[in-house]
Amino acid sequence: MGRVARRATSGVLVAVSMGVAALAGCGGDSADGPVTLRFVWWGNEERAKVTRAAVDEFQRRNPDVKVETEYSGYDPYFQKLSTQVAGGASPDLLQLDRPTLGEYARRNVLADLDQYAGKSLRLDRISPNLLAGGKVDGKQYAVAAGQTTQALVLDPALFQAAGVNAPTEPGQSWTWTEFADAMNKIGAAGAVAGTTDFGWAIDWFEVWLRQHGKQLYTADGKLGFDAADLERYWTMVGKLRPTKGVTAPEVTTKQDGGLQNSGLITKQAASDVGYDSALTGYFATYGQSLKTAPLPSDNAAEPGMAALPPVSFAVGQRSKHKDAAVKLLDFLLNDPEAGKILGAARGVPPNEDIRAQVCGAATGGNKLVCDHQAAQKDKMGPAFGAWPTGSSAIKRDFQRTYDDVIFDRVSVGDAARRVVQDAQQSLGS
Repeated sequence: MGRVARRATSGVLVAVSMGVAALAGCGGDSADGPVTLRFVWWGNEERAKVTRAAVDEFQRRNPDVKVETEYSGYDPYFQKLSTQVAGGASPDLLQLDRPTLGEYARRNVLADLDQYAGKSLRLDRISPNLLAGGKVDGKQYAVAAGQTTQALVLDPALFQAAGVNAPTEPGQSWTWTEFADAMNKIGAAGAVAGTTDFGWAIDWFEVWLRQHGKQLYTADGKLGFDAADLERYWTMVGKLRPTKGVTAPEVTTKQDGGLQNSGLITKQAASDVGYDSALTGYFATYGQSLKTAPLPSDNAAEPGMAALPPVSFAVGQRSKHKDAAVKLLDFLLNDPEAGKILGAARGVPPNEDIRAQVCGAATGGNKLVCDHQAAQKDKMGPAFGAWPTGSSAIKRDFQRTYDDVIFDRVSVGDAARRVVQDAQQSLGS
């Protein structure tokens, strides 16, 4: 999720399936002596900088363990990962998100961490809600690397120039009508759009569904919405396009979850819908003036926001050094010095003691994350739950179809029906 659970990579399922038959039961614990681990993730430059610094500290304390690190953008990450897995060369420690965790776990790519829990992997200071996000079919295949929630990140100067006040203080909220009016006022001011068009990402549709008593996926992995729901949602967003309440199609189509294409970062929008786990990157890239607000909701009893794992760490099933990989994982989750270094680069730390330490001393982008979670504490419900196998394809189709909508290649109604039909096929229902 760094900023949003992004465009799914088309080759993931095919490549993973090709190499997975040989994975079950492979690998083993590390032998005595020096070992080399491969640790891979995706994310922005700020996340890479602090993660490498934490790894350096781990290696200083564990001179017999060398850690090779790799990171990239979301799509390139999964393209490379799927190829490596298919070729039998998966990493020792890897980063996953909700659309990919279940798919990789069910194809025996990931090690079952239950055998390490309470021993070399300490999980007692991580909330059951976050731990549940790393479970697939009752087994702990991954552990949340942090806790995130949804946010509107904004430039207050651009809001003030348009005479708009956003609910940036704790306890404040706004309706979808109030939000639309604010975005349209900013657009009418002429400089930038109100916000980056958020219709492209299924994540924000999931929030809207929750506000309306529905869900993206049911507990048994079926589709939890129908075409009428999606048509209504995309119609609502579409009304903001002609008034510059949201960005133009030429800007929106570039969205991929990376900061470099964010309408806010490229100075084409005054705000952006995202996850607060990306706020350290926003802060480092955009500047110190940013503020955050909750997402709008017409239902005070259900804001639709949730405490979620932004990303999770997992150990490769074929790793020859599982013990060492788990040791690194435990360090990243539970060591006070690691927590100090990592800060809130993946949301607030999952370990509640480390979280209190980090947020108690937070400055800059880390403080922006901590303050947002503190301000939105009463709006954050339980995690939505893991997405089922097939959700990566649904995410990809959702965005591709939205591109057709914003460029007027298909009507909203036809597009919504196509998404639902294709999603049912992807879920095998």
